[in-house]
Amino acid sequence: MDKENIEIVRRWFKKAESDLATISNNLNSPQPPTDTICFHAEQAIEKYVKGTLIFFGEHVTKTHDLVALLTKISRHIPELNGFENDFDEISHYGVEVRYPDIPFEPTIEDAKRSYAIALRVKELIMKKLKDK
Repeated sequence: MDKENIEIVRRWFKKAESDLATISNNLNSPQPPTDTICFHAEQAIEKYVKGTLIFFGEHVTKTHDLVALLTKISRHIPELNGFENDFDEISHYGVEVRYPDIPFEPTIEDAKRSYAIALRVKELIMKKLKDK
C-alpha cells in the first residue's frame, strides 16, 4: 500500500477514535444522551470498516448501511460475519436517532451494547491489520 493510502486509513481510524472518545465521555455523564452515544457507535463502526476497506484496496462509497459494508469487509475479515444482526440494528442509529420526527429513543442498555460492539469491531479489525 502506498503512503497516501496509509495516511487515508490513519485519518479514518483517527475519526473513529474520536467517536469512541465521545461515547466514553457521554457514558460518564450524569444523564447520558443515549441517542448521541448510539449515533457515534454507528459512526465509529462505519469509519473503522471504511478505513479497513481502503487498506485492502477496496473502493468506499458514501453509505451508512453497515450491513452493506459488512458484506464487503467480511471477505477480508471473516471474523466479522457474525455481526450482521448487530450491524443491521446499529445502522438505524446513523439516521433515525438524529431527527426529532422519528419517535425513537435508545435505552441506556442499547447505548452500552452499541459501544461494546463498536469496541469489539475495532479489536477484530486491529488484530487483523496488525498481522498484515
